[in-house]
Amino acid sequence: MEPDDCRNCGATLEPDANFCSNCGAERRDDGIDGIDGTDGAAERAEPGIDYEPMGTVRSSRGARGVPDGDRTFAAVTHLLAIVTWVIGPLIVLVATDDEFVKENAREALNWQIAYTIYMIVGGVLVLVAVGLVVLAILPLINVALCAIAAVKANEGEVWEYPATPRFL
Repeated sequence: MEPDDCRNCGATLEPDANFCSNCGAERRDDGIDGIDGTDGAAERAEPGIDYEPMGTVRSSRGARGVPDGDRTFAAVTHLLAIVTWVIGPLIVLVATDDEFVKENAREALNWQIAYTIYMIVGGVLVLVAVGLVVLAILPLINVALCAIAAVKANEGEVWEYPATPRFL
């Protein structure tokens, strides 16, 4: 058996592989097309109903082609920022090799730097009594924005925090 391409993702298959190491699709050498090993019956099925044959091998890649583990790590990076300020995202940025996780760590780090600047400005504004409101609301905004960014990262997106300059 010679190496060929996966019918699902196009990756080159090893000669003795039964499954694609990239997407998990079963290698079929019997002329049957598709990841599910059918003859296309699902495409001819009733519209609007999502059929999934038994024994279908699910891909380990999630939304937008980002692996599940990377999406989870990127989401945790945003949540770490709530508890560890810039330390968590900075450690993730330095320690990881994955570009998706690095981009999420940069976004989290940029937001935490901006958040710190906003808190300092709020502290100065305490002198004119407006700062008390700013200092009370900003931590709630921080938690909310970090939670939104974590959800977006888990969906495979890099979310840009609003009102955040690009420091990194």
